[in-house]
Amino acid sequence: MNFLSPNDGYSLVLDDWNLITNIRNAYEQYCVQKFLQSHETIPLMPPIQPYRARIKIQRLLDLNDKYILIIASFIKRILQFDIFQYSSENHYSFIKDNFQCLLSVNTAELMKSKVLEHFPWENDQLAVQSFLSEEILLSIKKIINTFQILSPYDPVIMKLFLIILALSSRVSPLFKKDEYYSTDFDPIPKNLLQSQNYYLTLLWKYVIYRLGYENAVIFSVRFIQNLLHRQQIEADMIEIIQSRTDYSQLIQYKQKNFEF
Repeated sequence: MNFLSPNDGYSLVLDDWNLITNIRNAYEQYCVQKFLQSHETIPLMPPIQPYRARIKIQRLLDLNDKYILIIASFIKRILQFDIFQYSSENHYSFIKDNFQCLLSVNTAELMKSKVLEHFPWENDQLAVQSFLSEEILLSIKKIINTFQILSPYDPVIMKLFLIILALSSRVSPLFKKDEYYSTDFDPIPKNLLQSQNYYLTLLWKYVIYRLGYENAVIFSVRFIQNLLHRQQIEADMIEIIQSRTDYSQLIQYKQKNFEF
């Protein structure tokens, strides 16, 4: 489908600007505000405890959910926008598995806007290092920093990328399985792809408006390169976690608690 204006495909029209304003407001209310509110139940600074008590899987899972829940809340609000009539909350089940892979993009946005002053695991180094190697943590830091410096701070670009990636048919790394199920290949609804296409067009028009055509291409390529690198790290992290002896317990916890 072609959503570009027949007169000037690169120009933002009034409806585009209204949508951009709605997206910014939705992100502030459903992501930033909910993130700040979550500090009451899951503080960034863990309570002072004896050394052994600090390394708790529960704390890590809570932190992970803390950052995913705000992405989920934001995307669910986006799906409620009536202007498109392409996607709906009924499509949520097709995209919720994507959110884990959006953490680096959203963390970079929170840090660049000063909502978050430090990396999420800054006060939980011992617990995180009991799961992941220092090398992986350094790689994640580099990826988050790269997302921050890809372009001058802009209140829209990264939010649009979050929406587009969330509406993708598959963002999570793929792994070879001994046995596949039909659900592994569920087709994403066409309406959801139409909605993604709409936001992708909006992003392209906005980035050209903001950076110019040549710089828009350079920025987009660098963003995708960094995202693909992030996916490689994500695959390594999943492999490490799946090799743990307590992996089945982690899965049970996630299935029980990770419903929005």
